Amino acid sequence: MIRIALVVEAMRDGERQHVCDIVRNLNREKYKIYLIYSEVAANPVFKGEREELKSYAKLIECNSMVRSLGTKDFKAYKELVRILRNIKSDIVHCHSSKAGIVGRLATKKVGVKRIIYTPNAYAFQNAQISGFKRWIYIEAEKFLSHHATDMTISVSKGEMNEALKYKIDRPEIFTLIYNAIPDIKLPSKEEARKRLGLKDHIKHVGVTARCSQQKNPFEFLSIAERIVKEKSDVEFVYIGDGDYYQDMQKWIEERGLFGKIHMLGYRSDAAEVVCAFDVYLSTALFEGLTYSVIEAMRAGVPIVASNVVGNNELVEDGVNGWLYELGDVDGALEKILSKVDKIKSEDVYRIYSKKFSIYRMIEKLECMYGLTYIHKDNKAYKIIYHRER
Repeated sequence: MIRIALVVEAMRDGERQHVCDIVRNLNREKYKIYLIYSEVAANPVFKGEREELKSYAKLIECNSMVRSLGTKDFKAYKELVRILRNIKSDIVHCHSSKAGIVGRLATKKVGVKRIIYTPNAYAFQNAQISGFKRWIYIEAEKFLSHHATDMTISVSKGEMNEALKYKIDRPEIFTLIYNAIPDIKLPSKEEARKRLGLKDHIKHVGVTARCSQQKNPFEFLSIAERIVKEKSDVEFVYIGDGDYYQDMQKWIEERGLFGKIHMLGYRSDAAEVVCAFDVYLSTALFEGLTYSVIEAMRAGVPIVASNVVGNNELVEDGVNGWLYELGDVDGALEKILSKVDKIKSEDVYRIYSKKFSIYRMIEKLECMYGLTYIHKDNKAYKIIYHRER
C-alpha cells in the first residue's frame, strides 16, 4: 500500500472539508492514510467527525502548527520531522499556507519521495496586503516550490495563473484539480427556513462565510442596506462567525436594520440550510475555489458573486448566476433585483454535477498520487502511472 500523509494546520472551513473529503474517499485498499493536523485550529465540526475519520485514517496531532508566524514554527518543523520519520510515508500532501511552509520543509528534510502542495489561495492574492508583504510571500513560495515541491495542485485556473504570473515555478509543476463535494439529500426550502427562523413568501439573499477581511462582509452589508430600504419583501442572511462578527452586529444595530439583516453566527448545518436562500451573494476579495459557493450550486441556488479569482470560475453569467465588479454596489443590486430571477435552479445544479462532483476530484487526485517522479539537476520530471481499473 502507498503510505500518504496529509498535513494541514487549520481543520476548519474549506480546508477541513477538502482534507476530510480526501480522507473519506481515497481508495483504502490502495492507500494507508495519515492525517497530521493541529487540534488548536480545529473547529467543532471537525471535533464532531473525528471519531468517524479514525476509521479511514490514523490521526496525528501537531499542535505547534499555528496560523500566526512566530517561534512555534521551528517547534512545528521539528515535530513534523519526527512524525514523518516515524510513519515513513511515500507521499506527503501539504494543504494551505502554514502546513505548506513547515510541512514542505520538514518533508524535504526527511527525504520523502514525493511532496505535493495545495495552496487553497495564496496569501499574496490578497489585494489588501502591503507590497512588501506580498513580495515576502511570493519569494517564500518561489523558494519552496523550487526546492521542496514535486507538484502543486491548484484548485482554480485563476490560482494557477496567479502563480505563473509571479513566476512561482515552471508551468509543468502545476496541475488543476477543482475542489468538489459529494451530492447529499438536502431539506426542502421550507424546512431549511424553519430551521433558521426565517419567514416564508419573501426573498432571502444569503451567504455562508467567515466574518473576515477576505470575505469582505461590509460590502455584503452595504448591498443589503440598499435593497432592504427599497424592498419590503427582501431580507438578508449571514451565516458564519469570525473576527468581524461583533462589528457587523453593531453596524446593523446603528442603522436600525435588525429583522432585515439576520446575523445567525456559526452553524454546523450551513451546507444544508443554504437551500433556504433564493440568491447566494458572495462579496469575497479573493478565493481559491470556495466550497460555500459550490454548496449553493448543489442546492440549486442562483449566485451573485464578486468577479475575483475563484468566483469567476464557479459562476457562468446567465447560466448559474451573475458576476459583479468589487465595489460596484449598484451593479450587484441590478443582478439581485432584476437578473437573477432568470436563472433556473436545475441549470445551477447541472453545473455543480458536471464540474464539481467529488468523484471527479478523487479520480484526478488518485492519478496525481500515482505519478512517479525522477529528479535531475534539481528539477522534477513526472512519469505517468497507469492505474488498474
